[in-house]
Amino acid sequence: MKTTQKIRNRFVIIGLLITWTVGGVIGFLGYRQMSVAVRREAAARVENAVRVGKRLIETEFARMDPNNPVPNYVHILSLRLPVEDSALAPLLAIARKEGSSKGFALMRDGLSMVFVRPTKEEGKFRVAVHSLREANSLPDTIRNVVFGPPSERIPSATVTIFENDVRIATNVIMQNGHRANGTRVSKAVAQRVLREGQPWNDRAFVVDRWMITYYEPIRSVDNKVIGMLYAGLDEAPYVKEGERNIFFFLISIFALAGIVSGVAWYSGGREARPLTHLATAAEALGKGKHEKIQVPSTAPEEIQVLARTFNLMADQIQGYTAALKESRDKAQKALADYMEVLGFVAHELKSPISGALTQVMFIEDGYAGQIPEKMTRAVAAIRRYLQYSQEMAFAFNNLSRAESEGFTPKKTWIADLNADLIQSAIADFTDEASHRNLTITSTGDRVGLYADPDLLRVVFDNLIENAVKYANEGTEIKIHSRKTEGALRVEVSNQGVGVPTDQLSQLFTKFFRVQDPQLISRKGTGVGLYLVKRIVEIHGGHVGVESEYGHWIRIIFEVPDEKPGS
Repeated sequence: MKTTQKIRNRFVIIGLLITWTVGGVIGFLGYRQMSVAVRREAAARVENAVRVGKRLIETEFARMDPNNPVPNYVHILSLRLPVEDSALAPLLAIARKEGSSKGFALMRDGLSMVFVRPTKEEGKFRVAVHSLREANSLPDTIRNVVFGPPSERIPSATVTIFENDVRIATNVIMQNGHRANGTRVSKAVAQRVLREGQPWNDRAFVVDRWMITYYEPIRSVDNKVIGMLYAGLDEAPYVKEGERNIFFFLISIFALAGIVSGVAWYSGGREARPLTHLATAAEALGKGKHEKIQVPSTAPEEIQVLARTFNLMADQIQGYTAALKESRDKAQKALADYMEVLGFVAHELKSPISGALTQVMFIEDGYAGQIPEKMTRAVAAIRRYLQYSQEMAFAFNNLSRAESEGFTPKKTWIADLNADLIQSAIADFTDEASHRNLTITSTGDRVGLYADPDLLRVVFDNLIENAVKYANEGTEIKIHSRKTEGALRVEVSNQGVGVPTDQLSQLFTKFFRVQDPQLISRKGTGVGLYLVKRIVEIHGGHVGVESEYGHWIRIIFEVPDEKPGS
């Protein structure tokens, strides 16, 4: 009896210590988290305001097309090369090359939105200019859209457009009731946003009060920071709300700790011994051992029911585990057999198909004599069928390798990705691309990478083959590679049908093909992009897709920028 009492007391004391310790830790963490959460909510709102503001500015740009009627506050200029205003030169150059251009420019009248279109007359342009100085309606519109109309929105919500560090369009109100146009931003914000080109998402002193703010650089088309877009909320209401929430939270934590302490004191000793048996049996079950719970008849009824239920569950889990293991072993063996047969068949088919394709191409090139005109189409059809069969053989052979055990990259140092892999992959598809009047270009810096060159060659072959197959005739396939922070990023894009939004998530799954009437005649295995994803992922990278259905698609993958020996 004395031993039982000691166990009960020890259990209760430990329970009390744990309860108060956990309660204190939760209270402290809750205090920290709620303080951060309140500010994070405000920071998210102002960041979203800037994001919405950028979309509204894009909408404003769309209304400025000089070939269409424009709002009365937009000025239309007719310019001829060369122009005196150097701020317009980059926009004119882009418009001359691409047919139109738009962006921000620091002109003689200050920060302006500019939309340029060339005219039919060589060297002459129509330019739409919207000066943002005193354009207070734009920040007012952004504020109303994000924070609601005047009757509903937060009174302290403000939006501002800066020319360099000077407010030129704002709804920040000074104490005299006037808008704060002409005032300057703080030195810390100017350093971060204007000089370093980074956004600012933190508290800042705005005119006469501390605000939770988000500043984002406004850049010209030649990537110079010439202004800022800002949104802010008065931090005082959020600080007050956070303090009130924390007060109630702490009271709730300590009240709960007190209640739990009382319950632990009453029931701790009564439940200790049976729960110890239960914990031991549960731990054994977690390790795959079958151990039943034995509880005395004097234990509470709930504990006895729990023990019987646990024992029944343990028996069922043991049976399910054995059946699952047997089923898994069978499935793994069947998959291994399937992949082995698939790899064998694909490998054996490659040589005869390649040989047959070579002979057909010799026949088409006239090495066996002139082909009768009636047979030309039939021979061309045979060549297409053999090419598709060859594509299937290579694809399924690579699939068999990718699905096999121990499929890992054999990494070596690739000194120049473009010269060593991309250009040779492009060369393999040059003839096919020329038949469809396609051009393939590769741009980017000279980059090196620690990776498996054979597997990456499979990636580029599949991406370029897909682009050549599905691009619109007479368009350009673009490959761009560059270093990002800690990774190598490669983009392969083409102009074609693209992928419907509802099918994007399936694009890299095995045997998937885009369902579109325009693509029925273009055969594929549905394996290429799955292999791309598999190979990129075993290199520790990831793959993604961007597409505008009916117009273009861009496949993007990134692999870690590892160094030799890392």
